[in-house]
Amino acid sequence: MKRDNTIVTIGDINYLWGIFLLIASARRSGMDEPFLVGVKKFTPDAERVLTQFGGVRVVNLDGEKRSLTCLKARVMLDVETEYATWADSDAFFTGNVSEILVPDSPDEIHFRLRAPFEMPGAFRGHTFGEDGMSIPKAVLEAWRKDIEEVAGEARGEPRYATSGSASFCSFSMARFRKFAEVWHALQMKVLPDRDVGVEDRSLRFYHQLDESTLNACLNFVTDAPRVQDVYRMNKDRSRLFVHFIARPKPWEGWTKRAFRFFDEYVSVVEWAASQGLALPGPIPGCLMRSRKSLMRVLIPWMTLKPKVVRRLKRIF
Repeated sequence: MKRDNTIVTIGDINYLWGIFLLIASARRSGMDEPFLVGVKKFTPDAERVLTQFGGVRVVNLDGEKRSLTCLKARVMLDVETEYATWADSDAFFTGNVSEILVPDSPDEIHFRLRAPFEMPGAFRGHTFGEDGMSIPKAVLEAWRKDIEEVAGEARGEPRYATSGSASFCSFSMARFRKFAEVWHALQMKVLPDRDVGVEDRSLRFYHQLDESTLNACLNFVTDAPRVQDVYRMNKDRSRLFVHFIARPKPWEGWTKRAFRFFDEYVSVVEWAASQGLALPGPIPGCLMRSRKSLMRVLIPWMTLKPKVVRRLKRIF
């Protein structure tokens, strides 16, 4: 059943195409949830590209120094509906998912916990002398102490053996506003007060920034929502939440993993153009159906290019 729910996302001007297509994918599928979008370095024209959909409210974050990924809870706290659903802006919906966004119970959070075999990747490069299939004990203890300091109390034992991705979550803001406030307060306490991107490998216990802090809260905040037993956003190809991890993003180029959804994502671009919507700019070549074969051939180069650029920036 559809609930009183707002979809929340965030991004700077470099993510304008991503935010635009996230909203467009929802509207194309008949989803009419309001969107709340935290933005940075946006022009008035860029804001109009988003608000033209209707039901879209923009929150300007130009005064914030931190990485935008550290401000998720900050934006979610501006929600005025009963539920708040977070969706990363480098993502889209393949169909109408309104009925499966929010958790089954108001006491739960719709959130995907990793399977044990996924955990080594989550803590890649961090050695704790354990099997890597669960959250390291040293990390859990650091999380517990910080939650106790921020919230005034904390659970003695963690709730979950594995962590989950912060690209999507949905919970009752009416029921768990205090939880969201603790999440935000923890981020302000333990994360860098400068823009470090989406990950900071120098942080031993919070290298995944928003994801680390959210998992800390879910494990140790005494009145945290319980993670719903079944994550529903990856079950049906026609009703997916597809998150494009890593670079390049589809409006920049394609990775092998992301290319599986080339047709669906490009169809959202085509729909937006057919509706006469103002686009973020000229359609990038990587989002043109006529260039699909070329994009497939270029995947190795497009995947390598961001890595080379990052390496050169470190050198120079």
